[in-house]
Amino acid sequence: MMADPMKRRIANAVPALLAAGLLGGCAAFQLSRGPEATSGPLRELMEAMFGYESATAARLIVALEFAFAAAVLAIRGRVAAICVAALVGFVALAGVSAAIRQGGLLPPAIALGAAVFVVLVVARIAPPQAAPGLRRGLSPGWRTVVGVAAGTVAANLTAAVDFPAQAPVSDAEAKARAMSIDLDLKPYIGKPITESPIGTYLPRLTERIGTQSAFIVFYNPNCDACHSLFESYFSNPRPELVFAVEIPPAEGAVVLHDGHLGEIQCPQCEFDMLAPGPLWLVAPPMTVKVEGGVITCVADRFGGDCLNPQ
Repeated sequence: MMADPMKRRIANAVPALLAAGLLGGCAAFQLSRGPEATSGPLRELMEAMFGYESATAARLIVALEFAFAAAVLAIRGRVAAICVAALVGFVALAGVSAAIRQGGLLPPAIALGAAVFVVLVVARIAPPQAAPGLRRGLSPGWRTVVGVAAGTVAANLTAAVDFPAQAPVSDAEAKARAMSIDLDLKPYIGKPITESPIGTYLPRLTERIGTQSAFIVFYNPNCDACHSLFESYFSNPRPELVFAVEIPPAEGAVVLHDGHLGEIQCPQCEFDMLAPGPLWLVAPPMTVKVEGGVITCVADRFGGDCLNPQ
């Protein structure tokens, strides 16, 4: 007689613990990674419907996760656990759909898999039926009231929890984290180099040039035309400063080459490199001529000549 009540308590507790653990794990991960780790679609929905700022919406998402975790622990039972896990799965599925287009697929995919696992496990747990006329503890209605109260308290306690301070990021670094960046410099002919993308993504180079005359050559080390340009025009010293800026491959890109071209040969050059990660939209070799701190000529694979005087 003692075994059946104990089995019922365990069978009711396990689903609640699984669902609460799922929510707690999501909240802990988001708090450790920052506001951007919360569900993007859910955050955008809150911003559109209620006018919240992104950081406020992110804090509210975490508070709701703690609130649902507290509520499901108070209510217990399979139905509440399945509903909560299904809700997490639905939000994670929306995150997976958005991540396919925007990147960052792994976290929502893991959350979706964990939610499906919890639903399947909880659905297989069948608590033994209580003896007719015998009922212990609160009724389902009162458990729901207690669950709502517990969730409200948890939400109020965690709403003020803030994310860890993120390391400051410069404008150049923030922009360099974009998936692709257009580096077409022809629209900046006649403008100061400081007002061009060079000033944004290569600030040290901009400071080095100052008001001097210089050539900046953006190159790909696996580009035959790039090697030919350096050999033809920069093998001998020039009066101008010469900068060779490598264009790194995009993150995850497959580079097909056998390395036969070797290193760029330019004794006078000062070498630099664009930030790795994004896809840099540039047609190498791209030569930029700077005079008095102003861009006066831009030539790339598609046209232009900045090296032969007219």
